[in-house]
Amino acid sequence: MRDFAEWLSGTAPSVAIQSTFWFIRLLQATHLLTAGVVTASGVLIALRVLGWHRVDLTIDAVWERFAPWLGWGLAVMVVTGALQVLGDPVRAFTATSYWVKMAFLLLSVGGTRWLARIASRQPGASSLALNVVAAAIILCWLGIPLLGRTIAYDRTLWGSLSLRG
Repeated sequence: MRDFAEWLSGTAPSVAIQSTFWFIRLLQATHLLTAGVVTASGVLIALRVLGWHRVDLTIDAVWERFAPWLGWGLAVMVVTGALQVLGDPVRAFTATSYWVKMAFLLLSVGGTRWLARIASRQPGASSLALNVVAAAIILCWLGIPLLGRTIAYDRTLWGSLSLRG
């Protein structure tokens, strides 16, 4: 993976991103702001399933309200995240935090969709299993921005588990 990342770092698009100071900062700021919108949307959907937010609305109504924010925000995050990785692939691909963040993102998105679908089929029904899944999804959503920030401190955080060695 490191060899691929080093090769990618030398490509023209990567060098262009690396050498344009304002562009990488713009990508980072946009990515971070969008992460807030996406995280809030995912957490609010899970909180509704737990019965801690907007219990006056159906799960479907809460989904219809936040799913567009979640979807469009994820689209922006994918673009800005991919460009950031292209700008510094060695930093991203050799960080355990990056890969854990990607796993959390997949779990969060898939889990939120599954949770909303299951909860809308059983309106008013609350089970321990559904609540545990909702709580786990909330933790995953909250972990994504945290893990993104810890990429810079990967060796310190993960020690011998860090891919940076």
